[in-house]
Amino acid sequence: MTHPFETVSDTDLARFVAENPVAWIVPAADPADAFLMPLLLETDAGGAPASLLGHLPRHGPLTERMKENPAATCLFLGPHSYIPPGWISKPGWAPTWNFVSLKASGRIVPDDRLTDEAIRALVAHMESASGWNVEQVGARYETLLRGVIGFRMRIDRLTPRFKTGQDETETSRAEIHAALQGHALQSWMR
Repeated sequence: MTHPFETVSDTDLARFVAENPVAWIVPAADPADAFLMPLLLETDAGGAPASLLGHLPRHGPLTERMKENPAATCLFLGPHSYIPPGWISKPGWAPTWNFVSLKASGRIVPDDRLTDEAIRALVAHMESASGWNVEQVGARYETLLRGVIGFRMRIDRLTPRFKTGQDETETSRAEIHAALQGHALQSWMR
């Protein structure tokens, strides 16, 4: 049986990663070499999460670990908030923490053939409103590419945890929602 915090639609998973693309990439070979990097979620024809597209620093401990053992877990953390008892009218209610997060596991194999694609896709995603693109960097773009290496991680296991008050009464959930006015977590409470 799936826990209610882990029942998340493919559409919401895609939205979550699009809004929160920075993740800890944690290599199985040595978790101490974990590194924060932006990642893009790719979906299959049916909209289900299929892979993560990203890049790594070309030289460094994380990239070396990926070459030794490509198993890794990517940890995304989105909006989160402490929920104090003062927000809830229910007597005896204890504080909690609400959040949206995602774990994705698979194999990261650095691949030069994916470097340009990964950077262009990331820039297109992040600069969609501005229209800025890598061509505006000019000749320096090729120099910058030499410092990174792309990858595509097929997702072998995906574990969302969206704790947004599903375990609360309707009244308590409405009180939390109202108290989070203007907070990014509020949009995840449906």
